[in-house]
Amino acid sequence: MQSANDLILLMDKASAIAGSDYKLAQMLGTGRASVSNWRNGVVPCPVEIQALMAHIAGLDPVAELARAVVRKHEGSKKGDLLMKALGKASRLTGAVAGFVGAVALAISSLVPTRTEAAPDLQLGHNVHYVK
Repeated sequence: MQSANDLILLMDKASAIAGSDYKLAQMLGTGRASVSNWRNGVVPCPVEIQALMAHIAGLDPVAELARAVVRKHEGSKKGDLLMKALGKASRLTGAVAGFVGAVALAISSLVPTRTEAAPDLQLGHNVHYVK
């Protein structure tokens, strides 16, 4: 089973880039209710949607798809076969990527946007040249 935290981090990153959960739903070709249901664990998020969210978030969609498929079948015979087929590196890669993603998300939330840092500053305006 996929870690809920992994999915939430992926959704947060994709939603931030899309602009909102509603805009993320539009980019994914689904309804806002589906995104809400995935976020709240009401229904599992399909692996292909996770790959699309990874793409939107600027992550490797193929690697996310592989991790999502392995997590979906974790603890089953099929999951064991998938782990052997994909190699143990995918589990390590997923753990490292999750950690790095969490750190990057934490850091990015601390960096002010241009409008937060200088709300009155507009590109091309308020520029004074000294002769």
